[in-house]
Amino acid sequence: TLLTREAGREWLLSRLQSLGAPVYRTQPSPVVIVQRLQAMQRLETARQTTLHDVAVEATNGLPVWLAGERLRMRVVAEASAGIDLAKLRPEHVQVSGGRVRLILPEPQLFEITLREGSAEVYHRERGWLVFRPDATIEQRARAQAWLEARQAALQGELLAQARQNAARELTRLLELLGFEQAQVGWQTAQAQW
Repeated sequence: TLLTREAGREWLLSRLQSLGAPVYRTQPSPVVIVQRLQAMQRLETARQTTLHDVAVEATNGLPVWLAGERLRMRVVAEASAGIDLAKLRPEHVQVSGGRVRLILPEPQLFEITLREGSAEVYHRERGWLVFRPDATIEQRARAQAWLEARQAALQGELLAQARQNAARELTRLLELLGFEQAQVGWQTAQAQW
């Protein structure tokens, strides 16, 4: 028969007790829990990939077709978010019998990167009087794509997904440590980055 984890644990404990061996249930203290979680540093719990179509112009006041440049570029960006576990303190863990409550810092953006091979310039226009093209126009387009990716991550569901995934995974971890009931709460600080 298939036993659940709790039923399996109880069955094993009853077998050990029937052998006359003393059975001790131990659970880690808040300090130990915090030390182990802090060792992980950052827990990345969500990723988001977005496609950005960026338009950048360089002009000196004259029309682009005469003395300016226009560039259109597609860029794929990736954003990651999660929990900074280094911010945990022992007072963020409350243990009572077989129950544990963990108070986590709010999720935050960890990293936004542009995929190197993904940038594609699909339109470039130079005015008739442009003899030296703007060497920074592609860099500015990439910077614009990075800003758009950051904005999309902050306004979208990435931080909410990071929060939900962190709660689920850390609850599961605490239950594996032997707690009968694990609850994850959140500090009230605003999401950062």
